[in-house]
Amino acid sequence: MNKTLMQTKEKFQLLALKAQQLPLAVAGKQWFSRQSLRDQKIIKALAGFVIACLIIALFIQPFYSKQSAHQAKLDKSIAIYEQLATNAHKFRGKARSSGNTPILALITQQAKIAKVNLKRFEPDDANLRIWLDNESFDHVARWLETLTRDHGIKVKQISIERGDKVGRIDLRATLYK
Repeated sequence: MNKTLMQTKEKFQLLALKAQQLPLAVAGKQWFSRQSLRDQKIIKALAGFVIACLIIALFIQPFYSKQSAHQAKLDKSIAIYEQLATNAHKFRGKARSSGNTPILALITQQAKIAKVNLKRFEPDDANLRIWLDNESFDHVARWLETLTRDHGIKVKQISIERGDKVGRIDLRATLYK
């Protein structure tokens, strides 16, 4: 490994010697040596400034521009996320039940999920009349709340009577979308 490093160093030295022997390099050295000491210092400072500008333009600036582009993309994504989060309440439950689902299919499907037994149901135009007998009040209340919150089903008319056992009810209701 040391030998490879030495060979590389020798190659660079040969390239530097060849570059110093080019006519343009020789003419540049002669021109520089004819300048006054003050002018030589100014030329060196100016050359250093030009080299620093080149380094910035070729290496550093592209990183900053990429960072700016990524920051802009992140800001846009955050804005979209915030807009979606702000409007999420408008779409809650819409994905689970499309607006095209008939009310009868939706009510019976959700009744099965909630383990509520529909004794009888009767479609009436856009409404649906339902009858429940001897059902748990808690289950029915959760089921109706889920229908209202997630599926946009509203209660038009309701009648609840106490059942034979504690916590059990008989319900008659008219629901609509």
